Amino acid sequence: MRLPLKGDDEFVSNINKEVDKIYYEFITFLKPKLIMQKVNVMLGDGTITCSETFDPREIRNLYQNFLKVLDGWIISDISESKTDDLHRLFFQISTTIDKFYIYGYFGIQFHALSFYNVDKRVIEIQKELIKLNQDQFESFSLLTEKGNERIKEELKKSGKDMLNFEELFTILFEDPQLMSRLEKIALLHEKEFPEIAILNRKRERLVLELNDMVRELYRISTNGIDYNRLMQGQEGIISYFEIEGISNKKSGIRDPYINTKIIKKATTESILGKLNEIVRILKLVSS
Repeated sequence: MRLPLKGDDEFVSNINKEVDKIYYEFITFLKPKLIMQKVNVMLGDGTITCSETFDPREIRNLYQNFLKVLDGWIISDISESKTDDLHRLFFQISTTIDKFYIYGYFGIQFHALSFYNVDKRVIEIQKELIKLNQDQFESFSLLTEKGNERIKEELKKSGKDMLNFEELFTILFEDPQLMSRLEKIALLHEKEFPEIAILNRKRERLVLELNDMVRELYRISTNGIDYNRLMQGQEGIISYFEIEGISNKKSGIRDPYINTKIIKKATTESILGKLNEIVRILKLVSS
């Protein structure tokens, strides 16, 4: 069951209040490091513009500071997931109290936008790539033209130069030796145009150099979001908990439904204590 729980009994009321405190403290904990900083970047057309970003490494450091102090929980690694431009940076914790399994998720969801560093070399590379594309097109056109002529000559020798495409395709399929000869002619012909390989290598180097100049900026809202908004791809800070009953401790089978009205007072106090410890540590690390 994902918290907050529905109901009006003492367990539900107390647990929901404690989870709300964690949610509030986690937002307060992260907000100072999510203040957007202005930076100058370059667009693809060479225009220099001012944008904003934050540093996810600082959020990762905050997570580490918190997790160093947190005790009595099973802690996951700090993880990052990416779907196109949507990123998540999060960690998970879990513990078992009496016959209950408690799971917590803490993270941020944000968007990444790509720009270029402010560098005139970006424009120079783009101009070189445009010229290179023209040279490649001309060389490939010449290669194709002369290659077609050689293949036609070979087909003429075999008396197959007057066949239409469908007939030629069938013959090539049925005559692997002819197909092999034509492939060898094409490969030999390509070797007579070494400039194509040179142009390809030059293009690869330029593209790599241009990619090294790409810079990602990160956009986020400092508002809190819930699980549904997380799944919808909204930006923000999230903390949520789930609680399940443990049906069989040996097998680890869990039941997502729990009857909150029959939970013992001692168990309730233990769970509240565990949750309150998170609130205390978030305040401690924030100070």
